[in-house]
Amino acid sequence: MKPKNRINEIALKFLTIFLVLNGIHFLYKFYDRSFTNLWQYDLRGILFHLFFLTFGLVVWTIGIWMTNQVNHILRKYFRQTMRFVILGLALFIYCICFTILYGVLYYNLFFVWFNKVNLWSDYVVLDRELTVMMVVISLIIISFHSFVYYFKNWQEAEVMAERLQKENIRSQFEALKHQIEPHFFFNSLSVLTSLVHKDADLAGQYIAQLSKIYRYVLEVRDETVVPLSQELEFLNAYIFLITVRHNDSVSFKIEISDDTRKYTFVPKNSLQMLAENAVKHNRFSKESPLMVRITEDSDFLRVINNLSRRELIEGSSGIGLENIRKRYELISEKQIELEETSLTFCVKLPKLLKSELKSIDI
Repeated sequence: MKPKNRINEIALKFLTIFLVLNGIHFLYKFYDRSFTNLWQYDLRGILFHLFFLTFGLVVWTIGIWMTNQVNHILRKYFRQTMRFVILGLALFIYCICFTILYGVLYYNLFFVWFNKVNLWSDYVVLDRELTVMMVVISLIIISFHSFVYYFKNWQEAEVMAERLQKENIRSQFEALKHQIEPHFFFNSLSVLTSLVHKDADLAGQYIAQLSKIYRYVLEVRDETVVPLSQELEFLNAYIFLITVRHNDSVSFKIEISDDTRKYTFVPKNSLQMLAENAVKHNRFSKESPLMVRITEDSDFLRVINNLSRRELIEGSSGIGLENIRKRYELISEKQIELEETSLTFCVKLPKLLKSELKSIDI
């Protein structure tokens, strides 16, 4: 967002709050029998108006901040219904607290200070009528903010859904192009043809793994993310084809725990695209093989390969890594990281839990 637009948004926000609080101020004066009419603007009336606006602005601002913070914390652990219940409870407690504070300040400033204690002779800290009135006012404020908050999030979700759909279509296209394009068919069938005459058993295994790849492509064509366990099954089938094609020139090693496989999600085809990039962008031979390791730490999946860049990559689109980066930005708050030395290249994919995924259904 441009700075000017941001300033305009903040100004409009506080202008709206000011107008709403002014309206509520008159509602309160209509309820408060210590004022003879809505337009009582003697010294007490003017000071009360200023006090109400200032107190309301502080309470409203803190309420907005608290709502955003609670939502941000709870979204990692709870679904929307439970978040709404917990947030409602937190706002109710907050409402009671500022009602007590308001009662104390209002009584001492506008009754004791103005020698009008007789107008509220039965004052208590949690006056029943005052509490009911403040709860009603709080509900108006909370309802107004909730409407604005969810309307804004609905708009953002609409924009996010459109962006996600475009990226999803693009990722599907890239994944399918790499796996089903005529060049891939040609290479796969060429290897299979030679295997049929040399090693019938290996040819059978090759056909089985090749069918797994295309079955997986069809199964997840409408998905945005997949469980890591499912992605690794697909990757193993792809690794088998690569290993058969290049023999001892390429090796893969996967070191991922069972818990990570079970509970982690990744953008579909992301590991396969990184494995393919490693093969496509590096020189290798039997004497100097390409070694690709897929490991993990507490926060990331790490795809590491020894580095020996090709000088010219024929037919490379150059958008595989950027595609993965954008998809992570759309589905979570986390970002991929790159680590490169003179000897190795490492792509770090953040581990995603189901509760951390946003704006998608899985």
